[in-house]
Amino acid sequence: MPVYTAEGIVIRRANLGEADRVVTFYTRDHGKLAAAARGARRPGSRFAGRLELFTQLRLLLARGRTLDIVSQAEVIEPFAAVRNDLGRLGAASLVAEVADRATAERDPQPALYRTLRAALAVIAAEDAALAALWFVARALVLTGYAPLVDRCAVCGRAIGPGAAFSSVLGGALCAAHRARDPDAAAASVAALAALGFLRDASPAALRRLALTPAH
Repeated sequence: MPVYTAEGIVIRRANLGEADRVVTFYTRDHGKLAAAARGARRPGSRFAGRLELFTQLRLLLARGRTLDIVSQAEVIEPFAAVRNDLGRLGAASLVAEVADRATAERDPQPALYRTLRAALAVIAAEDAALAALWFVARALVLTGYAPLVDRCAVCGRAIGPGAAFSSVLGGALCAAHRARDPDAAAASVAALAALGFLRDASPAALRRLALTPAH
């Protein structure tokens, strides 16, 4: 049975049969992939504590007919703090779900993998909610859906008071065109500027951004 290595982060898990588990990894070189961990739910399994959600791993996998098989798993970074706090857990769950839904199977996107890992590191140690927002903004950029935030997506004019944000039309709408999307959300200039900052910022730069509940 051919084998290969991968570096990945656990983004989803599901039970399989009486003792096995299907684990979905977001990997650096192979994109998103699901693999079976045989016996992972048995007491004393060699995978005990290694296939927890959000854990970064070095993997040895064997190709299977329907599902690949996890042969070995070595922890690189457990991100344990993420699972020990409800707020951090919620932020990490959002990040993992976006990574899962935004990408196809076996579609390598190394930049998105690095962004996922960076977001989990910030979630584990700093402002978890802000890190989750940052990841979502960066994921939009990396998957080709970066929103316009500094000018109107319809007419291209600079954004001022009375603006809105439309996911359908690709970003900010000026006051004159916000009626184009009845479901557009009202958005202040400051909130749109914050979104633009998150879209382009590095993880270290997040410390410079302070968002109010209104933003």
